[in-house]
Amino acid sequence: MSQSQASTMPRFSLKCMQVAIDLKLYPVVSMNIQDVLIGGAPDWIAAKQRIDFSFVIDLQGKERRLPTYGVVITNDARGLDIRYRPPTSQWRAILAKLLTEETGAR
Repeated sequence: MSQSQASTMPRFSLKCMQVAIDLKLYPVVSMNIQDVLIGGAPDWIAAKQRIDFSFVIDLQGKERRLPTYGVVITNDARGLDIRYRPPTSQWRAILAKLLTEETGAR
């Protein structure tokens, strides 16, 4: 998939997902299979910097952390935008399942 395809992919947010950077939790503003926009992240994180972080998923009260890394696209008033490496080969299926569960619960 090209970069332009990924940036035009629809973004979504999941109530059950946050991101952990340096052991602190931050909300996911929006994301897709390759990009994540994180709210409230530290302003010292600079564009083009590699960053290690974890997706933190709340599964019926059980916390699951999936470590990964990415490259910062921007860090501005909208949030910290990262092009990330999927944390597992099943990432697409995990996101689809979580999205289905959240939208089905409404």
